[in-house]
Amino acid sequence: MIPDDFTEGGFRSGFIAVVGRPNVGKSTLMNRLVGDKVSITSPRAQTTRSPVRGVRNGDGYQAVFVDTPGSQKPRDTLRGRMQEQVVESLSEADVILLVLDAADLIGSGVGSGDRYVARLVSATDTPVIACLNKADLLEKQEDALPLVDEVMGLGEWRETFLVSASRGLNAEPLMRAVAGMLPEGPRYFPDDLKTDYPESLILAEYVREKALSALREEVPHAIAVEIEEVERGEGRTVVYAIIHVERTSQRMIVLGKNGRTIKQIGSEARRDVERLLGTSIYLDLKVKVSPGWRSDRGFLERLGL
Repeated sequence: MIPDDFTEGGFRSGFIAVVGRPNVGKSTLMNRLVGDKVSITSPRAQTTRSPVRGVRNGDGYQAVFVDTPGSQKPRDTLRGRMQEQVVESLSEADVILLVLDAADLIGSGVGSGDRYVARLVSATDTPVIACLNKADLLEKQEDALPLVDEVMGLGEWRETFLVSASRGLNAEPLMRAVAGMLPEGPRYFPDDLKTDYPESLILAEYVREKALSALREEVPHAIAVEIEEVERGEGRTVVYAIIHVERTSQRMIVLGKNGRTIKQIGSEARRDVERLLGTSIYLDLKVKVSPGWRSDRGFLERLGL
């Protein structure tokens, strides 16, 4: 049991890797624990492509959460790099949150994807908290008990929590448990910093999030967003962004009939961009065909992937 007063002995700080297979709600859970939107969310797999750090400052502690890409078998350079980043984040973590989809486990139980991630996590010497997310979607709460037992059998976890990242169920008890496992350490970031992710990459991710929402089928996985330039003026900021796709047919889908889809993406992204920059903004969006970008390591590095 983690006591409420866990600050005895000095200031605590550390890095918490949030890991799990794709689409289990890692980004939503990190945003909930940080208390702000620092990582984009989407019901589509592969939403998080590179580690995003979010900072939570509390009484006597600083917790730095690292939202990692969904752990899966690499099929191209992009997915290979994503998996490398998961392993790197695990090796640098002081605490690990292993996130599973409780609603998805009903009926089918723990699958090969979750077992693969559990083995990765178990191979470390880092304390682990297992989080069964989306508990609010369970039709009967008594269904949770066998799920908890099954997940506890996957490894030697310090704690196991039933949570709902979207509704905040058990978020604060989970946060207390995380803080209680942090080692004594320095304050890594200023009190008012929520993320150290570069501004250009945050802007690009906001645009990609809205594109993921607007697009269908295979197109979301084939897009990348690059911020070319940010021009700050009096009372208004102009953001120039490129949406990269792999084929001409995908470009036409992103543009949409009479440019409707690209306008929708821009309109929805602008609200988040204005909130981040604190000014009125004009978002200049272009769509460019960049064949094979997912296998171009130089291109991926340019995008911070």
